[in-house]
Amino acid sequence: MVNYEAIWQVLADLVTELRKVGEVVPSQVMRDLRSAKTTMQIFKVDRDNPDHLVRIEELMGNIESYIMSKAQKRFGPETINEWAERLEKARGQVHEETPSSRRFVPGVPRDKDWVRIKTTDDIPLKEIVQAAEGEGLLYKTCGNEYVIVYGEKDRIKNFVKRLMDLHKN
Repeated sequence: MVNYEAIWQVLADLVTELRKVGEVVPSQVMRDLRSAKTTMQIFKVDRDNPDHLVRIEELMGNIESYIMSKAQKRFGPETINEWAERLEKARGQVHEETPSSRRFVPGVPRDKDWVRIKTTDDIPLKEIVQAAEGEGLLYKTCGNEYVIVYGEKDRIKNFVKRLMDLHKN
């Protein structure tokens, strides 16, 4: 399987380099970068839905075309060739799936499945809570950034799909 996380990391690093030299990266590109990362995390939970891969490909393509074009104008052909090589190397990496070990999460019953979601401006706590409650799932907050949603496996999948449907645009 394609290692989207490696490709994402190269693109994120290039965004950082552009920002270091004073380039302004449009908010839509930054949203796409965050959405791609979120969709990758969701795909880890819901591998049965091919729409997630389509969405990841679409987002990554949008990000890459803008960032590489901007970087070529800013850095020139030699530097852009180095970044293109890094992208190709990342594309060539195979994503090795680690066997899923059921880690212990305090407060979550052992017989329940769970997913951890990072709250963002795009996916605020209120939306996560509403989607969880809509699926009859329980949840608990972990610090200021994360929410653990837990319950039956099928309900978790429906919850993930619900969040994805809310954020397709």
